Amino acid sequence: MAERKRPLLFGAIADDLTGGSELAAMLVARGVPTSFATSAEADIPSASLAHVIALKTRVIPAQDAVDLVLGAARRLLSAGCDQVFFKYCATFDSTPAGNIGPCAEALADLLDAKMVLFCPALCETQRTVFQGYMFGGSQILAESPKRFDPLTPMTDSNIVRVLAAQSRSRVGLVAHPVVDRGAEAIVKHCENLTGEGVRFAVTDTIYERDLASIAEAAAPMPLLTGNASVAAHLPTSWRRGGKLAWPEAAALPGVEGPAVVLAGSVAPRTAEQLAHFGRHNEVVTIDLGRVMEGEDLLASALASADRAIGAGQAIAIATMAPQDEVERLQGKYGRDVVARAAEDFLTGLAQRLIFERGVRRLVIAGGETAGAIVPKLPVARFIVGPYQGLGTGRMVAEMPFPVALMLKSGKLGGLDVFSAVLDEMRRPVRIEPYLEQWPPQARTQ
Repeated sequence: MAERKRPLLFGAIADDLTGGSELAAMLVARGVPTSFATSAEADIPSASLAHVIALKTRVIPAQDAVDLVLGAARRLLSAGCDQVFFKYCATFDSTPAGNIGPCAEALADLLDAKMVLFCPALCETQRTVFQGYMFGGSQILAESPKRFDPLTPMTDSNIVRVLAAQSRSRVGLVAHPVVDRGAEAIVKHCENLTGEGVRFAVTDTIYERDLASIAEAAAPMPLLTGNASVAAHLPTSWRRGGKLAWPEAAALPGVEGPAVVLAGSVAPRTAEQLAHFGRHNEVVTIDLGRVMEGEDLLASALASADRAIGAGQAIAIATMAPQDEVERLQGKYGRDVVARAAEDFLTGLAQRLIFERGVRRLVIAGGETAGAIVPKLPVARFIVGPYQGLGTGRMVAEMPFPVALMLKSGKLGGLDVFSAVLDEMRRPVRIEPYLEQWPPQARTQ
């Protein structure tokens, strides 16, 4: 391993790959040299100031998730990391048993953190928190489509209450009147909460400026948790403190070759994106029920891909089903068994497509799906591209050959994201860092 040229300012542990890749892209766009890995064992490049370890821990047994997260944290600390960030979804995807609370608690113990802030909001998509309750626009979380999530149905909108159910630590709230007064007020309120025996605090977040204030208040803390959007504001504090003097432009090489979309997400947004993609491209839907019954559908999926590749066209292959069919399969086989069957199918398909069919441009929709596919690829390193907007984060995986990747959250991205990104992957990207305005072209209030 190369000797480090400078200390690692920031180390992040993400509970899925799509969110981890988005966080890395945000830091790259802010001029922070950032590396990305899918395991704690991967080397941390000597030139990196930030390193993101993206794991698949969101819905595995809580103790297994804790063990993986602690292993990643120890790896980051061994590289001289100043601050650890635990990244999770903007809708706080979890169950009453975890895994956000148990993992955060284990990290807080490891880092001897007296106060830990929880900031899941993503203001770009109007996912906000007020009085501890999460909203998607004007819709409260428990009344949104998230209540039907097949893996982490969110039926309680009160994030303070959800976190308390998962944690031993006492949970409090940094309400919006405090957040609105800025970083100093947040710090003072956290000191008061600590004095009352509170260790975890959910932050109300309505506007982008709230994220900036929370990041400034949390910059000296050994541990911060939340969505990637709050971490994107940390580089401003690093520059003010003289830790990040020279922002660096980001570059990503273009990649030619056959293009495929693999979708394991059952989110309504992904279904809309697939329908839009299908106007000009073939979309193959794999019948999960037939997969569960042991039928081998891999050959027919590959045959469809062969036809598209031969015609010079992109293709999407999805393991999706209507909500009632998903519920029927889960009732018959079990939630985890159904999810694993879909992931195993797409993982085997991805390997065949890349190594036998020469696919070099690949979009993977769904965090759990990406977490199943990518770690099983023989990637030497990832080159992270700069963030250009929700659902458009890109990277290049260096194997014996380069493969352009986009790992897309099931819930995010524009309607035409699949076609647009597959086309953009052909061209190299170089973007100068965003130093002031964040996010790019964000709504300001």
